[in-house]
Amino acid sequence: MIRPLFLLIFLLTATLASAQKRVRIDTAGYLYQGSRNGEPLQRLINSVKLTQGNTIIYCDSAYLYTQSNKAIAYGNVRIIDTVDSLDLSGDYMEYTGSNGMAKMRKNVVLKDDSTNLYTDFLDYDRNTQTGYYYNGGKLVDSTNVLKSNRGYYYSETKSALFLDSVNLTNADFTLDTDSLEYTTVEKVAITKGRTLAVSADGDSLSTNVGFLYKSQEKYSEVYFGWIKTEEYRIYGDKLIADDSIKYYQGDMNVKMESFSDSLTAFGDHVRYNKIENTAIVYDNAYIRKIMKGDSLFIKGDTLKSVQNEEIGKKYLSAFHNVQLYKSDFQGAADSLSYNMMDSTIYMYQSPLIWNADSQISADSIKIQLANNRISKMFLNQSSFVISQDSAANFNQVKGRNMVVDFDEGLISKTDVFGNGESIYFAFDKNGAVTMNKLSCSNMALYFEQNVVTELRTYREVDGRLIPGPQIVQPDRRLKGFKWLLDQKPTLEGITGNPKQMEIEKIKQR
Repeated sequence: MIRPLFLLIFLLTATLASAQKRVRIDTAGYLYQGSRNGEPLQRLINSVKLTQGNTIIYCDSAYLYTQSNKAIAYGNVRIIDTVDSLDLSGDYMEYTGSNGMAKMRKNVVLKDDSTNLYTDFLDYDRNTQTGYYYNGGKLVDSTNVLKSNRGYYYSETKSALFLDSVNLTNADFTLDTDSLEYTTVEKVAITKGRTLAVSADGDSLSTNVGFLYKSQEKYSEVYFGWIKTEEYRIYGDKLIADDSIKYYQGDMNVKMESFSDSLTAFGDHVRYNKIENTAIVYDNAYIRKIMKGDSLFIKGDTLKSVQNEEIGKKYLSAFHNVQLYKSDFQGAADSLSYNMMDSTIYMYQSPLIWNADSQISADSIKIQLANNRISKMFLNQSSFVISQDSAANFNQVKGRNMVVDFDEGLISKTDVFGNGESIYFAFDKNGAVTMNKLSCSNMALYFEQNVVTELRTYREVDGRLIPGPQIVQPDRRLKGFKWLLDQKPTLEGITGNPKQMEIEKIKQR
């Protein structure tokens, strides 16, 4: 008795399953029996309703092939599911009940919750809940409109894959690519390959590798690409644009170009606040400012740029372990500020400047540039200027404060104010050397090619001339003398690029 009972249950289950797979007529205004190519068919007209399990098909008219379990529907075709949220409509459909494949054509609309997919050619697999469209399609949800030539929609995961000439548009953003994955619930888009996006205020984002966009948060990630604003372009391995707060971030192999100032910053990390128009670059950070055939390089642990001409602020700051390099001078300090409004550089905490064969130091230094060259330096407290002549002698000037004038990039005059001291070496026509050592309150020294040609002293002069044979080594140095040529920055040391020097030489030709 067990075996017949088991067989009966199996047959009932199989029959029920088969019945659920059959496409059945629920209602129709008219029904005609016929055959086509030897297969029986039923012609249904007016208010047609077909069912298969949870699936309901509405249309104006249909052919139902009972043997092959297929249906061809015409006019106001609609498929809905009583369990999930599927709602698919169009003008024409071919439906295969055995595999749940629906081929919908003309004015096709797939509705899934708040998402609508529009196309003229859609193949939808009821078993996998996957729709594939070709020859153009458009997906519209509460935030975005996405278009492409081909694409897939996955009802179960509420996600889509767009292929071939993909475009995403919303009120704040436009994106073009060739491959895009999209989640309709989170409104997140991920692209692979070449991508170009433009925000509402004209900022553009580009990559040839990949892109992530969260439209609800107005947040973007760009991989191995760039972000461009009206004033800057930022390159990096990973870039972030948060348009909700106008904040931009770049990490690893970062380069940030300032269009108006011919300035480029390099480093491992950059942070840019568009509202305040401030940028910070740090870790392996340096900037290059092009200056009419020459370049100024500034390196520091951290670089900060403020570009706001409306409030009269346009400057660059460098903090800690600062180095600078230009063809006519080099420098080092703990911190630096470069005011680009008046071409003035301020250096703080034991700054050093090297110019040709001269070394300049003080507690702080102010450098004025004119025509992209040093015009004047103001040395404040503990000022010391050392120049080495062709005979390897060190001409020295020290005092409380100094003003150093330059001509064609070389020191032409040094004015000393307070506690002035100097040593300089003079040569007669026979080459004999004399050392002039003096001190006074104020003095002025005039130079030609690092050689003192005139000395003017003011108040309380104490000096002496020492012939060459009588010069002893201790007399050759003023107190506090330090020749720190080994600390002089090099271009390779700033940029890490041994070829940069040759590049700069070519530019200056």
